[in-house]
Amino acid sequence: MVFIHSNFDFLDKVWWKLDYDDRNAQYFISNTKRLQQAILLSVINEDENFWKGYIELHRERYLTECISTESNVDFDVVRQLVKKSWFEDFLSYMRRVMFPKILLRPFSYLVSIICKLSRSSRLSKKVRNLHDAINDIFPFIFYPDLPMDRFTPLLTQQLHKQIGKGLIDNVGQYRTQYVMAAQDNYVYLAPNLIKDKIEELFRQCRENFQREDLELEEAVKLGACFLAHFLYIHPFMNGNGRVARLLLSYLLSRFTVVPLSLYLGTKTREVYLQCLREAQWYGEPPYKPSALANFILENIYATAYHICVVMDLNTRIND
Repeated sequence: MVFIHSNFDFLDKVWWKLDYDDRNAQYFISNTKRLQQAILLSVINEDENFWKGYIELHRERYLTECISTESNVDFDVVRQLVKKSWFEDFLSYMRRVMFPKILLRPFSYLVSIICKLSRSSRLSKKVRNLHDAINDIFPFIFYPDLPMDRFTPLLTQQLHKQIGKGLIDNVGQYRTQYVMAAQDNYVYLAPNLIKDKIEELFRQCRENFQREDLELEEAVKLGACFLAHFLYIHPFMNGNGRVARLLLSYLLSRFTVVPLSLYLGTKTREVYLQCLREAQWYGEPPYKPSALANFILENIYATAYHICVVMDLNTRIND
């Protein structure tokens, strides 16, 4: 069975954009390539610390957008949790670097008091786990072009263990029960089929994404197919969305700043879920996830654009 293919077109006009916004897929493809070049050129002769700081800012933004969308929580609430998480890292770093040989119980106590609410929060635990998973899987460089031989079901299980630590039962293990979508009358793949289906899905991904001639347009379509199928297979009882986003970023790491944020504003969750529904309306695979492909492409562009603005490369942006 063919899971991953590019035999479909992008939509000419997507339903989530305003009427006066006439930017189409070709616009996003051509401008994404231009922004990518601007980012890569800007760091050629720079010290590692120059661009590492920008990557940290991007990852902070990703955490906020991902958790707020996946957990359906107010954006500002998540942003404050992310800030607390980063502050805890900073305090711990200061203790290690400035006072490595001194037992500073008062200092450690201060850290624990400041971050008590953050650590006790389930939502904060999601932030911490996702932060650790991101730093583990993605190197601190732009467009890392990660090796496809590592893209296996084992990677999926390892990521699930990281994002579900202390939050999800049986982390890293495929589900053994039938489950339905929370907001739809839709049953995910039967549990006895998960292992075989996910192995074939990942095999096809490796086969397609390791091609040297793969271009952005086709990669986005293939990525949309992967995302739709992975979320239909729904291998775990919980945490599938966060794992799927990281895996999609891995697949597209040659073409986008990673992790790729799937966030277009306050209506992102509704748009994203509707794109997934449309991908599955065709019944039996192969899916034709045109709307989902548009959504991913627009987010690749938005991610690159945001990086250029933050890095003050907007002189090269003519939007």
